[in-house]
Amino acid sequence: MTESQTPAVTLDRVSTALRSIGLTPFIAGNDQVAAIFTNRTIRIIMPPGHPAQGIAEWPRSFNMAHRAAVTEAVVQRNATTYIPKITTSINDQGFINIRMHHVFNWVVGASDEQLESEVRHFIIATIATMNFFDEQFPDPWTKETPNA
Repeated sequence: MTESQTPAVTLDRVSTALRSIGLTPFIAGNDQVAAIFTNRTIRIIMPPGHPAQGIAEWPRSFNMAHRAAVTEAVVQRNATTYIPKITTSINDQGFINIRMHHVFNWVVGASDEQLESEVRHFIIATIATMNFFDEQFPDPWTKETPNA
């Protein structure tokens, strides 16, 4: 039987994985790294003693009047995709926020290829989920014609 070991996943290795897929990592503190896009930020947090977590928030909020439609869209998306999972919360102003998250399974480490693949998958799936919400709930201020 062959014994193999995979290196521990560190903040530096996650940053390298982000660079390898063409993103610029922004390190914040000792436990998180972010990929920043136009109007979007996706973070990977590595809290000591806990699994690494990918987190992103969709940049828009909803009035509570849209609660049923938002809930339906979240349930539908969670039922049809594995990564990321979506939750909602109510912010201090009483609006609905959407958050995407994924817990990485790097407890015993990961090869460079595994790390890059999982980071890439999380980033692509999270952007696709944000695009899904952009399409489901278009911002009325971005329409070319009034009241369209």
